[in-house]
Amino acid sequence: MTMTTPTTTTNTTNTTNTNPNVSTSASTFSWGVWAAALLWALLAGLGLLRVLAEQSQLATAPSAARPLASFLANADLAAKPKLPQASVGTGAERGMHYPPEPTPPATAPIPTPTQPPLALGQQPIATPTDRQVPEQVCAPWLKRWPSIAPKTCHQALLVPSGAQSVQAMPIAWRDVAPSQLPAARRVLIVGAIHGDELTSAVLALNWVAKAQEDVQQRSIHWRFIPVLNPDGFLARPATRMNASGVDLNRNFPTPGWEKDAPKYWKERTRSDPRRWPGPAPLSEPESRFLHEQIREFAPDLVVSIHAPYGILDFDGPQSPPERLGHLWLDQLGVFPGSLGHYSGLHLKVPVVTIELKHALDDPSAQEAARMWSDLIAWLDKHLPENPDPEAGRPY
Repeated sequence: MTMTTPTTTTNTTNTTNTNPNVSTSASTFSWGVWAAALLWALLAGLGLLRVLAEQSQLATAPSAARPLASFLANADLAAKPKLPQASVGTGAERGMHYPPEPTPPATAPIPTPTQPPLALGQQPIATPTDRQVPEQVCAPWLKRWPSIAPKTCHQALLVPSGAQSVQAMPIAWRDVAPSQLPAARRVLIVGAIHGDELTSAVLALNWVAKAQEDVQQRSIHWRFIPVLNPDGFLARPATRMNASGVDLNRNFPTPGWEKDAPKYWKERTRSDPRRWPGPAPLSEPESRFLHEQIREFAPDLVVSIHAPYGILDFDGPQSPPERLGHLWLDQLGVFPGSLGHYSGLHLKVPVVTIELKHALDDPSAQEAARMWSDLIAWLDKHLPENPDPEAGRPY
């Protein structure tokens, strides 16, 4: 009997996995990875669009849902370095870590007037007979900001006040006063307290011409300081602060400044360098100069021009103007060391704060004229002529 042994043949040539379940699993895993990556990218994109939309909304006038006072208190707070405790001195001596300010453009020396700042009852600042004086005042401004019309600056007939900035740049001014003196009312107009707000200086320059047109119609003595912060104004890039890194609009001697100003800066602005109030009230030559003008010129009204929030603010005992041109009243409250707090609340000298809509794009000539007309109308109604114009204020 013959036994037959079965043989097993092994196919060594076919090594391909033909299991359909394994192929489907790999394909499903691959599509899952792609779907997860696509979903993550979509969510990231939506988040970025939301951030951009919020930033765009904050760049315009704030809505009623978010009061501007809250926005100003917390603006520009993210990723700001915390500064060391400062002491009196220059920016470097205070331990500041700002990049060095550029040297202002070289210009010919500007003659310094010999007369002291105007005291109550004296004649107003004389307009220069030498045309080179206002041209030399304007030269560094026009070089830094070509958008300023040379004719507008030159015709303002600015002269050096004798005061200087931290970097020894002259602070210029101009008086427009009626022939019959003393005037019944005095108005002080200040621009570029913050150096990166170009339009504030341009509006002040334009209003010099408006004051000249009206000077014999009303008994008003106007004093213009178009650029209080020339160092910040001429810097590249322009800076809100002066050359010592101080926000001049937080450096005025409001009651309790020593306690309130540093506390507000640290807690409400999270030590934002752009809003540092300085080591002491009136620590800066620019704020000291404006403080002296309020004391010596004794204005009945201070107009402080800023940008870019597109609103009108007011501090003082009178009823505020409802609007100037397209700017509507939106009272923000006050900050320790601010001009509105010091003059409007502490001294009872009203402060109209104009916040133009743009820091670099000037308002049209029509809008500037309309704001001027509205300001004059409010002034005539709420600040009648002083029956005793030589009377000083109880400062």
